[in-house]
Amino acid sequence: YAVWVVPEIVLSRRLRSANDAQKADRGSKLAIYVTMFVGIFLGFVAAVSVPSLSVNAHWKTMFALGIAAWCAGIVLRLYSIHILGRFFTYDVAISSGQHVVEHGPYRWIRHPSYLGAIVTMVGLGTTMTNWLAMFLPACFLAAGYVYRIHVEELALVRGLGPAYSDYMQRTWRLIPYVF
Repeated sequence: YAVWVVPEIVLSRRLRSANDAQKADRGSKLAIYVTMFVGIFLGFVAAVSVPSLSVNAHWKTMFALGIAAWCAGIVLRLYSIHILGRFFTYDVAISSGQHVVEHGPYRWIRHPSYLGAIVTMVGLGTTMTNWLAMFLPACFLAAGYVYRIHVEELALVRGLGPAYSDYMQRTWRLIPYVF
């Protein structure tokens, strides 16, 4: 848990948009926090309240797979943040001099850090060894990210123009061949 939360706290304090950035968050940062915490809370509630959906056989394997997914999501998110560099912020904002980044995972998908966060939630849910709890945190967070992606892409098209519109035509939002 600390391996996931501590870097997020540190990065959220460091990676704020510059004062001269065009801010266009429209409450999406709050939506992400709310959907994440509600999803985690409901996952724990489901794990305790619906024991009939608990995994009894092979629960240790499921727990280990959850930890692996959790770690993979963290790595993807941190790598994506690193690749985006100074253009990554926790709120939607366009910085002066910003350009479209098309290397690393951004070659294929436009929001790999969000995918990493969702995979992290799948891992967290899987460690609860309950079929309902496995999906609740990820589904709630994904709903928040659907709104965030809409807001962010409007801002990026407005701020970066045809370069971002062209990039949108060549890449998937979150999951190749799906969304």
